[in-house]
Amino acid sequence: MGRARLAKNRALPANLYQNPAGYFYYRNPETKAIKGLGKERAKAMQEARAANAALAGRERSSLVDWVLGKSDYTLREWIPIYRELWETKKKPSASTLDNAVRYLRKAAESDLGARRMAEITTAHVARFIEAHEKDSGAAATHAMRTRLSDLFRWAETQGVIEVGKNPVSATFTPTYKVKRERLTLEQFWQIHAQANAWLQRAMMLALTTAQRRDDITKMKFADFKDGFLHVAQGKSKGEVKLQLDGAIRLAKIGVSIGEAVAACRDLIVSRYMIHHVEKMGKAKPGDQLAAGSLSEAFQRAREKAGIQASDGRTPPTFHEIRSLSERLYREEFGAAFAQSILGHKNAAMTDRYDDLRGGWLTVSAK
Repeated sequence: MGRARLAKNRALPANLYQNPAGYFYYRNPETKAIKGLGKERAKAMQEARAANAALAGRERSSLVDWVLGKSDYTLREWIPIYRELWETKKKPSASTLDNAVRYLRKAAESDLGARRMAEITTAHVARFIEAHEKDSGAAATHAMRTRLSDLFRWAETQGVIEVGKNPVSATFTPTYKVKRERLTLEQFWQIHAQANAWLQRAMMLALTTAQRRDDITKMKFADFKDGFLHVAQGKSKGEVKLQLDGAIRLAKIGVSIGEAVAACRDLIVSRYMIHHVEKMGKAKPGDQLAAGSLSEAFQRAREKAGIQASDGRTPPTFHEIRSLSERLYREEFGAAFAQSILGHKNAAMTDRYDDLRGGWLTVSAK
């Protein structure tokens, strides 16, 4: 930190000083060179402000450059601008943002980072993807390729690269297989038999509603009104809003959504359907149960049930109840109904929910 300015100099612009003889002088903060500016105070201040402005202009951020019309960037320079544009448009969740930042940081630190955007070719990207797959595996590289493709797509829209010249488009998409095994209905009942009461309720709520683990833990009794369970899905940041008819029933399990909700009532007063039933650490009976606690309890019950994965795969987690639910609803009511109750726009499970925004999608019993 620099030395504090003398009292007589505090009213002057930064880097402008006055000596005991009354002469003003400017000190270049970079080179420390000094230039005399005479005794005229107003003129000296004007010149000092102009010099400071010139120095500030040399330190413009890449975002300021973009606002002022710059279009020639290296990948490393373009990344913060891309982030600003993407975050403003998509408003990603914290976890999605963390993942994106991690992939962008890797790209910036690679050989691609120093290359000009307009000069990056498909061959450059292909070599980067190939190296990334060797280091991080196919699944992570699939996500990296998707992030890079979006980064260059934004560059196309902003005139940084020519339209139709996205160098990621022609690269091969890394293929990978999900290693987690699917959950069968038989396994569901085996785990259910080993689960404690609150986990049994959570499992049945997940199977009948087909919702994600995090949404299950957030469900409140107040969400069930006028015969419908209202779910604002967390993964979509509340943009996907479902009204699930409490009369929806899966014949193979003989339980409806309304009955699964009613079964969550016990002697403990709580706002949440799935809640703590005894004191645990700072949590009191009736408090909301953490999503991680749900997963851990499911794992313990699964291990008690003796369910193991085949070679090279991992055993099913609580999340697989959603997949089981989708398969059961598809078999009983058809693909369109299954996609509706999951909250997906179509069978491809895209993340685009424009047609659902601003209102509730009602899923009624058949």
